Amino acid sequence: MNGDVSAVFALYRSCLRQIRRLPTGYLRQFFRLRVGDDVRTILDPRRNHLVPTKIARVQKDLRKLEGANAGYAKCFDYVLNTAYGRRGRLRWEILDPLLSEPGVPLPPRIIPAVESSRPPFISREMRALFTSDASRMTKALSGRALAHPPNLPPRADPKSPEAQALGPFSKRREVNLRRRFFQAELQKTMFPLQVVVEEAPAGTTTSSGGATATERRTDADALAGARIRAVGLQHSGVFEEIEALASAPRKQRRSPQGTFVDGSTQERPGPYFQSHLPTRFLRRRYQQLLARTPMLLYKPPRTTSQGIQSGKYQVTLSPMAAKRSAPTNRIASEIDVAWIKCSQKVGSGESKKSPK
Repeated sequence: MNGDVSAVFALYRSCLRQIRRLPTGYLRQFFRLRVGDDVRTILDPRRNHLVPTKIARVQKDLRKLEGANAGYAKCFDYVLNTAYGRRGRLRWEILDPLLSEPGVPLPPRIIPAVESSRPPFISREMRALFTSDASRMTKALSGRALAHPPNLPPRADPKSPEAQALGPFSKRREVNLRRRFFQAELQKTMFPLQVVVEEAPAGTTTSSGGATATERRTDADALAGARIRAVGLQHSGVFEEIEALASAPRKQRRSPQGTFVDGSTQERPGPYFQSHLPTRFLRRRYQQLLARTPMLLYKPPRTTSQGIQSGKYQVTLSPMAAKRSAPTNRIASEIDVAWIKCSQKVGSGESKKSPK
């Protein structure tokens, strides 16, 4: 037993040595707590059934931390994804509140006598995330796909010819297919770290083009005024720190009297890297992290020339985010269409010629 405890403490010390080399205080604090919780679970005699799993996880974290500190991009992305809720337990803690919405009734049961047969509930935030390309790893879903998942056969519609010819579709199968589709789409969706209220400041007027000056706020007063709830790591300043680390450092301009433009006599401290790795490499990692972290915007109800617009959620990416390398569908130009038609005519002409 003493040998096992010594091996666990040796593993823990190795993790701490790698954690001290991480570039930001948030990363160091996160992995210090994560590894410490796992080691306490390993040493707890009441949780012996979790020991193999926890030891394997600590060993994996150690390998990823060593790779990240050695400058391997994939290992560093793993560290960032774990610390900022792109994977693992924190991801599901961010997601869990979004699976319900206070004051909104649940959808009706598919099987009247079974309470668990209700379709998955889709809140307003989740609907915006499902239907936006900025928060999806694959193609965004349509409103029709959310109401009637594409994995359901036509027979699931009682008014369809298939249902009238073959009889009604199994309700239990419909429940399972809807739940399976919802869980699969959750895996393809990226979740925000906070919600941003986009509101028009007091005293602004609408310009000639119809656009109104807006400001973005994330504080508790803005959320209370818009009557929406906080999301993820709201009020922690984590997302603002990511944006600051992903952007190029800016030096404040000095006045001839030696003070800064804002009137202060010393430069305001900002987040910075404390690492042996190149700053350009670290900044690029955080820019790619922003591409995996969508911004959830909320536009409160407002009065326009067309009438009163209701509040709605929108999804976008930070301007400091790296460009997504997802495959795109290229639209053929007129010249491309002409060449395609020409090749089809040539191909059809050769196929009609029969060999002598």
